[in-house]
Amino acid sequence: MADDAKDLSRRDLMRLGAAGVAAAGVTGLPVIAAQDAAPSKLPTRRYGRTGLEIGWLVGASDWPKELIPRAVNAGVNYWHKAQVWTAETMPPALKRQPRESYFLECVVDRVSGDHTRGKIDEEQHYQFVKNRLKASGVGYYDVFKFHFGYHSVEEAKSSPGMVRAFERLKKEGLVKHLAISQHHYPNIGGDMAWEIMNYLADKEPYEATQFFYTYNDRKEVQEWIDVAKKKDIGTIAMKTMGGVGRAAQDGKFKKLLADPKFQGSTPAAAMVKWLRSNENLTAAVIATKNFDQFRENSGAAAGLAMAPQDREALGLLAAYNKGLTCLLCAECVSACPEHIGISDIFRYERYARDYHELDRARAEYASLTRNGTSCAGCGDCLPSCPQEIDIAAKLKDVHKLLG
Repeated sequence: MADDAKDLSRRDLMRLGAAGVAAAGVTGLPVIAAQDAAPSKLPTRRYGRTGLEIGWLVGASDWPKELIPRAVNAGVNYWHKAQVWTAETMPPALKRQPRESYFLECVVDRVSGDHTRGKIDEEQHYQFVKNRLKASGVGYYDVFKFHFGYHSVEEAKSSPGMVRAFERLKKEGLVKHLAISQHHYPNIGGDMAWEIMNYLADKEPYEATQFFYTYNDRKEVQEWIDVAKKKDIGTIAMKTMGGVGRAAQDGKFKKLLADPKFQGSTPAAAMVKWLRSNENLTAAVIATKNFDQFRENSGAAAGLAMAPQDREALGLLAAYNKGLTCLLCAECVSACPEHIGISDIFRYERYARDYHELDRARAEYASLTRNGTSCAGCGDCLPSCPQEIDIAAKLKDVHKLLG
């Protein structure tokens, strides 16, 4: 585990106590007694205006290929970033199924640059999807998803190219539904994700959204989920496992987790149960590297409601994350006079420390025009951080890791 891991003592946990757990937001969740058996199939929920009934746990094309048959058997029927599959690499477990029994999502990126500098180009987006369909032989994509989303409400109003590309493809029967994966953009003078999604909720043809959401997240995210439910907009949570990966490697954390009050739970399983307890959230996409992770996540998603030990496990994780783990709320970015994409940098740190994808993290970090070395150490960002992170120190630490 990295040197910046926090030393949580039992005295620290006693200081948190029940009040700390309650403040973290788990009160009022259903609690039922543990049972020996749990349902083997994932629950499904309606994906907003799309009308698709999707498994609560979303699959992804970067999951290990040997995991996909097990996922299909467990009820995973919606596949994120399916455009990377070709006719040769399409999982046999899906090929064997009737095409209408599973849902494939094609994510479409900006062109001529990354998500902050690239542009929206109707013709290039249109041709991209047609080329991916030709390579895959799947016939159509169920969902066309604008990856990373708009920079601002103003761009959403003035740049119709992504929507027009979708509409052309839909007329040809090549895509069916339009969704957006929306990020925050205050570092380039843009808007927060929920501001953009709230605008789009009243603008057809967007039918579904994907966004950052984890335990202890900002109230505006939950407010968006509630609005989306009322307006029949589908919602998929991403980047949900804040701090879970690094905590699992921390010997001090694992020692604390061995306390009998946590028996039968883990932070990962508790996080899944907490997410699933939100009836207004359609589903979650969770980074999954092996069968053990999938078994833990799918078991929690298909199983019972939160129990007392799950509440305790989330309280322990919240205490561990304080001062250490960025939850990607991006509030600090708005306060930064250097316009550093702080939350993007800490997202790349998560790839390295939680997902064990160091090469990917370093490649993403190298693409930034302003990285951790741009920090002037002014401290203007510190009051805005709900996690009480020493942001300047952490930027230096992450630069050592990724620079």
